[in-house]
Amino acid sequence: MRRSRTRLSATVAIAAVMATVTAVALDLQTPTAPPAIPSQAQSRPSALAVPKLVVMLVIDQFRADYPELYSSQWTGGLHRLFSTGAVFEMGAYPYGGTVTCPGHFSISTGSLPSMHGMVSNTFFDSALGRATLCTNDPAATSVPLAGGEGREHHSPKRLLMPTFADELRAQSRHTSYVVSVSLKPRSAIGLAGRGGPNTMVMWEEDHGVWATSTAYTTTAWPQFESYIREHPINAAYGKEWERLKPQGSYWFADDAAGEASPAPWGRTFPHKFETVSGKPDNSFVSMWERSPLSDEFVAGLATTAITTQRLGQHPGTDFLGVSFSALDLVGHEYGPRSHEVQDVMMRLDLLLEKLFETLDRDVGVGRYVVTLSADHGVAPAPEQMTAAGLDAGRASATEIRNAAQAAIVKSLGDGMYYGSLAEQNLYLRPGVMDRLRAVPDAVENVRRAIAGVNGIWRVYTPTELAGTAPSPDPMLQAWRLSYIAGRSGDFVLVPKPYWIIDSSGTTHGTPYGYDQRVPVLLMGTGIRPGRYLTPASPLDLAPTLAWLTGVTLAHTDGRVLVDALVRQP
Repeated sequence: MRRSRTRLSATVAIAAVMATVTAVALDLQTPTAPPAIPSQAQSRPSALAVPKLVVMLVIDQFRADYPELYSSQWTGGLHRLFSTGAVFEMGAYPYGGTVTCPGHFSISTGSLPSMHGMVSNTFFDSALGRATLCTNDPAATSVPLAGGEGREHHSPKRLLMPTFADELRAQSRHTSYVVSVSLKPRSAIGLAGRGGPNTMVMWEEDHGVWATSTAYTTTAWPQFESYIREHPINAAYGKEWERLKPQGSYWFADDAAGEASPAPWGRTFPHKFETVSGKPDNSFVSMWERSPLSDEFVAGLATTAITTQRLGQHPGTDFLGVSFSALDLVGHEYGPRSHEVQDVMMRLDLLLEKLFETLDRDVGVGRYVVTLSADHGVAPAPEQMTAAGLDAGRASATEIRNAAQAAIVKSLGDGMYYGSLAEQNLYLRPGVMDRLRAVPDAVENVRRAIAGVNGIWRVYTPTELAGTAPSPDPMLQAWRLSYIAGRSGDFVLVPKPYWIIDSSGTTHGTPYGYDQRVPVLLMGTGIRPGRYLTPASPLDLAPTLAWLTGVTLAHTDGRVLVDALVRQP
């Protein structure tokens, strides 16, 4: 897998990669088949082979081509995963809304967004009468860790399916400990699921306070409070993020077309942790979040969980979920070919090496199993695709809003009808769609108006998305798997390939290959190393873990990855 050190020119490298991505984009994945039952020759592992600890790793925005592009830069934990694990190289999400919230809940439940209910990062809440974050719950109160003011309200209230961790805890004959940690609430909650005995879920609120919520506990956990107090975020103020390795170790240009300049940082290294105010305010917290320091903190909390909770050393099987978010925050700003993205992964490679060393020492080699995937990929910066000779660009959210509003006014008369645009979901104000349906051709006229905006390729209506008849349109099929009436948008938009909607830097959220394709990997107890070309999905990880641990999932749209199971004598 490791690439030759002979450096290709940036133009040739980009063209080669993008040709592959374009081919994938035009050949979308079909829905995953029902769960496969292992044959008699692949019987369930004996009790001695059942892992004592399940570790579910997610790297936010980790594209499927990153291991091929950048593996020569890795010598630690990422290298170990891809060289000693079972790697499914055709891994991809089958659905359309490829963003963080549905990605994490799909990994943990093994089911589609249309089943587990977490269809987008932000979706309509009929009780609130507005769009809201997927984990927002006004009834849940923040429980800050190590002091500070907790301001946010998060829980798994809207989740419709149990996660693997939920099922493990409920079905185990012995007490199972469940710990999940991430920078993002939706990621930490997404891997863990609902609360219960010995369940600890924590995240960072946007103003720099680490917290959990009353969905999981009413009192802070002292062992994690100690770590947070001993590693204050503000200690980074005045320092700088510089490259880990010499500049020649990085591929492509440091300052490439389409990269953003997330103030007060520019587009080139180094990036200093200093603010206009001269103190560690919220702008400093944003800098810290979109740097390798946030991954380092998350890894530290994960290690603390292993040691203080004695994960993997109890009679039953324990669970540790860890989602690293820095790659996503950096990738949005600088893009998948940037030096910043490469540096985040180089440093994460070393963090994972230390995490595995802790697991080897405290849990024991051969006593734990690890899964690795991503919640989504990411599009290249449109300007870089234009330079490579492809049709690419940025569609205007303002033009989309104006087109929709003007078309509705023609049917319903004066008034404000447009609601919001969240990822690819366009929401009208409550009741407007019902009024449009009562006017002949009104819904279709709005659809056509939105589709006429430069850069928009497809626009789907609720009738199309809720339909069950087979369609020759693979994008419609993919979006149906992300659709729930009342939560999803009144219209769903698909930009043309390599076009994104009103975003600096770049983004994701489409059914194209660069957003759908991600690594699917297992390593450890009961897993046969190798590289597999059979189609796979992140939805397959939970069913495979369930098979290894003797857990029955209530429902799954994924399958057991039988190719990767150790065959018992």
